[in-house]
Amino acid sequence: MQNLLRLFLIFWLASGQLAHAEWDADDISTTPKANNSALEIEQQIKKLPDSLFMTQREYLVVSNLLHTTLSLQSKNISDFSQSLIAYRNQNDDFNWFNLEQSYLTQVSLTQSKQHLLRSVDEHTRAEITGFGPTGVTQFKQEWKLAQLNVEYLFFFQIRSFKSLFDDLLISPVPFIWSVCKVLFIYFLLVWWLRHSRRLIELFRNTYLKDKSEPSLWARIIWYASKANKAIAWLIAITLSLQVLAEIKSLQHLVFLEIFICWIWGGAIAVSLILEFTYRTSHTSNKTLMALRLSTIRRIVWTVIITGVILQLSMRTLGKGTIYYWILNTMYAWFFVMIVSVLNLWRERIFAYAEKASDRPLWVNWTISKKDAFAVRVFATTLTLAWLLMHALQYRLIAALSNYTFFSQALAYLFRIEVAKQNESIASDHNHVRIKGNEAFEYILPGSIDSELIDYASDEIKQLSRYLMTDSPAICVVTGERGIGTTTLLYTLLHKVKNAEPLYLNCPYSGYTELLELLALSLGLEDDASEIQILSHLRKSEQTYLIAIDNAQRLVKPMVGGLNSLMKLTNLLRRSKKNHRVIMAIEKSNWRFVDRARGERLLFDWVTALPRWNEKQMQALLDSRINRDIESPVCFDGLVVPRQWDQDDSSDDERAKQGFYRILWHYSDGNPTVALRFFRRSLNRNKETGVVNVSLFHVPDSQDLEQMPKPMLAVLRSIVQLEVASSEELSKCTQLSIAEVIGIVRYFQSRGYLEWAEDKARVSDHWYRTITNVLDRQHLLVK
Repeated sequence: MQNLLRLFLIFWLASGQLAHAEWDADDISTTPKANNSALEIEQQIKKLPDSLFMTQREYLVVSNLLHTTLSLQSKNISDFSQSLIAYRNQNDDFNWFNLEQSYLTQVSLTQSKQHLLRSVDEHTRAEITGFGPTGVTQFKQEWKLAQLNVEYLFFFQIRSFKSLFDDLLISPVPFIWSVCKVLFIYFLLVWWLRHSRRLIELFRNTYLKDKSEPSLWARIIWYASKANKAIAWLIAITLSLQVLAEIKSLQHLVFLEIFICWIWGGAIAVSLILEFTYRTSHTSNKTLMALRLSTIRRIVWTVIITGVILQLSMRTLGKGTIYYWILNTMYAWFFVMIVSVLNLWRERIFAYAEKASDRPLWVNWTISKKDAFAVRVFATTLTLAWLLMHALQYRLIAALSNYTFFSQALAYLFRIEVAKQNESIASDHNHVRIKGNEAFEYILPGSIDSELIDYASDEIKQLSRYLMTDSPAICVVTGERGIGTTTLLYTLLHKVKNAEPLYLNCPYSGYTELLELLALSLGLEDDASEIQILSHLRKSEQTYLIAIDNAQRLVKPMVGGLNSLMKLTNLLRRSKKNHRVIMAIEKSNWRFVDRARGERLLFDWVTALPRWNEKQMQALLDSRINRDIESPVCFDGLVVPRQWDQDDSSDDERAKQGFYRILWHYSDGNPTVALRFFRRSLNRNKETGVVNVSLFHVPDSQDLEQMPKPMLAVLRSIVQLEVASSEELSKCTQLSIAEVIGIVRYFQSRGYLEWAEDKARVSDHWYRTITNVLDRQHLLVK
């Protein structure tokens, strides 16, 4: 009996010592930590390579580790539960120490399980996270663990508040410092709420006001400022929770931060998206707008709720079975939501599809099944996919069409296809081409009453900075023949308010006759000398804006060919008054001036007019059609292929736009050339009298391409001079007069030239063909 008592005493003392060794509040080495089995698994996981570089043997190791982890987790859940029961019965430090060890072990095993699930093969992962027997077992296990974690966190928070109170009695400085940081955050919030309106208005005036194309980031900030107060409150509360969560006793405020960021931030996002949709909606149909807003609400709120649930699950249980179950459930919910959205839009989707022409056969099938209950969702999905693909295709082509090279390529291919399909029309003897002045009855000539097309607005603004002020200036505008320089000059003359406008069209004969026109415009005699003109300009109290059109007639591409232009420039510069001058010089001629003088010419500003883009050309051609006559021009007889960016147009509109594109491509953005060939495309039906448009015939450039260089040099000189005599051509090309006369007669016999005041001039019909050939031969820059 004594021996038994002695053994019991030894056992009790030993167990007490062991317990004391396991738990000692004053010993740092006995701080609660995960058990050795969980830590050993962590170390083995760290040694594993990335899943991309694993061998088959390493995959087997991962699978074994995962099953070991699951087994240990199941055992630890039982220990965790027993520790909670013990703590509920007696909430002393010893039981809390054991409870913390169980919790930390569970956390370690959960993290190991999450890492191993990412590395394991797909079959094993699907077995553990799926809806089979193993998945259901894991779900129950994780659900039990979630309940135990909630209970533990409840006890932890109670002890944390007690610990916080004890710490405050010892040293309240850390807590006070955190409170000060929170107060500072709310001080900034109050300051922003008081001054936000003024700062936002200052931002608008600095980055948005009076700017035609503000930067993207400035527009985003301005748009987000519409909800600046709600965003400010969200930022302040989030930062406050992060500051308070740094206190150990309040670390679980991170869960509240998740709710606030997702719910409040999601509500702000929904509001901004709805506002953006409402403002950018190009429809006044209230039903359509209500459909859009309802769809956006469903999608965004589904994303928000999914994000909250998944993030909470990941924070508490990691990416385990419950996480994947929730994720799969959300996929199913998304599918249900998409089906409901498709059902909302079903009638409108099929209405859009029925309006579209040239539908594929399978789209016709989906339309026929739109009311069939079994397949209507599938039919709606297919129809929507076709509409989206069609819209994307249209928008892509429309966007690419803004680039000239792409539009030119489209127009070239289009022109080839139209030429093939119009061969039958060309052989039709019932049509006769409208010639001469009769064509101007259908395609009107330009006049003072013609519609003004929005062209060269940037160039006009640049010139206005010099010509609309009170400072003297001499500017040059250069562009191809027929590009619209005369219209630009008249626009500037009508725009000026602080000077008297004078328009002078330089005569073919040159400088002397131009001085006579200038003298008459100034109120002097036509035989006034340069000194008299200069004296009048100096003494005049009236300021003049002088526009000199066709100033290239003062320039000859030869030695000393700039003398007339320099005389005029010096005369106008010496006037010493606030007179302003704008001269229009053809581009082919200006290249010679620029190379000969360069910067020494000292014009105040030189601007080059761009080619007309496709939209400007279409607007011009459409405005010149005479619709007041009984039988205006008709495009019905024009056979054109369908293009992607013209899908929603009617056949007549598509034919017209396609023909305009061909004209724009051939004319290379020159409106005068385009209008000429538009008139050459008119044909009258002898039987019906209807005037139809057919594809024009382009002059053949084969002879020009094979022409000797001296003959092409003569052509280049005629283009540069605009009108040229044989003597001038001889000086420009260094050919004898006899050679020049022979070449000019050769050109005249083929229709390349026409005559103006006994001087040769490139005919309008051949102008584009000749300039194209000279450009390809590197003799001229268009």
